[in-house]
Amino acid sequence: MRYRSAAYKIARCAVMTALLIAVQYALGFVPGVELVTVFLLAFSYTAGAGCGVATATAFSLLRCFLWGFYPNVVVLYLLYFNAFALLFGALGRRQKPVAVWVCPALLLLLALLAAVCAGVGLPVGKLMWGRLSAMLWALFGVLLGVLALYLVLLFLDGAFVRAGREVASLAALAALCTLFFTLLDDVLTPLFYGYAWDAAVAYFYAGFFAMIPQIICASVSVLLLLPPLLRVMRPAWGRGGAPVRRGARKSPPIGENVASNDGRTQKDVV
Repeated sequence: MRYRSAAYKIARCAVMTALLIAVQYALGFVPGVELVTVFLLAFSYTAGAGCGVATATAFSLLRCFLWGFYPNVVVLYLLYFNAFALLFGALGRRQKPVAVWVCPALLLLLALLAAVCAGVGLPVGKLMWGRLSAMLWALFGVLLGVLALYLVLLFLDGAFVRAGREVASLAALAALCTLFFTLLDDVLTPLFYGYAWDAAVAYFYAGFFAMIPQIICASVSVLLLLPPLLRVMRPAWGRGGAPVRRGARKSPPIGENVASNDGRTQKDVV
């Protein structure tokens, strides 16, 4: 029998919230490194959407005690991370793998967007464009590499390979969610502070310097860290969110920057 008391659910959400705060705080000084995504993804995927949303809400509010109460940041985090937890919590409850076409379709879309932006160019200064162009091509290369790995997995079979395809699909979805985070920030922050059109456009392009490293980090971190995180979390609270008694059948394993003083928000850099 699984232990499903409300106290246990609250306790595990509290532990995960503390872990997210610690992960963000410990590595917040490293630019472009973002690990909150993979930890919240693994927790929502195993514990369910309800626990994921509770944890995302608590994390979004409690982090303000460390980095300040910026209203636009609070709204951004509450909208994004709750939607993120709902998405991956629902996927974890489906009891079947994500469709095999999801990963290549998303990776190809993101790679093409990066290549088009790098090839056509963006209306930014020459000094900024050199750095931004290099980052776009780096993103293009990473996404193509992940896509090639996934295509290789499609021609193989076995439990380990199927687990790899599942993790690759989740990594592609996490990368797409990271893109949406920056786009949501590009809408909310100019509206909140009343930016003029030119300032809003400049803010949008400046967001690329945060978005590109975070997309790369989200893709790579989910690919590398999600399998071991799931192996740790599933025995602890399983799909239904509770520890499994000895002898019970176990679930099979599957293989921002903080707000600055001027109000600029980016995703957890941790």
